[in-house]
Amino acid sequence: MTKTAAPDRGTSPSDGTANGVTVEELSRIVGMSPRNIRAHQARKLLPPPVRRGRIALYDDSHVRRLRTIVALQRQGFNLVSIEAMLGARPSDPGVAALTAALGRLALHSPSLVYALSRHNVVARTEEGDVRLARPQVLRAALRLGEVGVGEAASLRVLVDLLSRLAPVAEQIAEEFSSGVLADSPERAGARGASWENPDQDSGELVQGIIELVSASFRVAVENCSESIVAALENRRFGLDLHTDVDPSQPFDIG
Repeated sequence: MTKTAAPDRGTSPSDGTANGVTVEELSRIVGMSPRNIRAHQARKLLPPPVRRGRIALYDDSHVRRLRTIVALQRQGFNLVSIEAMLGARPSDPGVAALTAALGRLALHSPSLVYALSRHNVVARTEEGDVRLARPQVLRAALRLGEVGVGEAASLRVLVDLLSRLAPVAEQIAEEFSSGVLADSPERAGARGASWENPDQDSGELVQGIIELVSASFRVAVENCSESIVAALENRRFGLDLHTDVDPSQPFDIG
């Protein structure tokens, strides 16, 4: 068998990074600002560079990792999810159970895994492995097992809920973002921001919108908790728990 010669370490077939490049050169290769590259390094998403004297040099592995991060961001994953997928976050003791459940699901209900990947709850790596992207929502769905709902049924509920919420969330996010941006001069003046770093400023704004909309939606659902309980009891026991009593009036029990 003829052996293929190893590539010359002085050249790179793709980006010329075999001998190492500076952060400025890496920035041009991947199309990312040096500031964001260093931020990913601080979050441990990117391994530290090799130092030669006072010069920090990056290689092909850094290029591949940054391109993976960019690709996942374009799929809609935030940095917290990307940290979980790439193993940059501290290990969560509950992730092992979730991973086991995901493995069973992939074996018996691959269509559900595909549906979850469409909603970015799980993701497939370049090697084809399935990784948890948002363990918190998967954990919330499987918690229904505590009241007797099976794994597959719980995840079908999750997929259905995400499918229903997706267009609503998109509309809310678009309208809310437009309102925030319309008020950006006041926002910038209050914080002293000038959008000199658009990548970071936009990322912070997006995360702020996500957190606010998520918290607001949770409050709205919690405010409906009595109606949810009534609907569940009606379904379970055939009772009609809705009344026409005005809650603002005193209730006379005689």
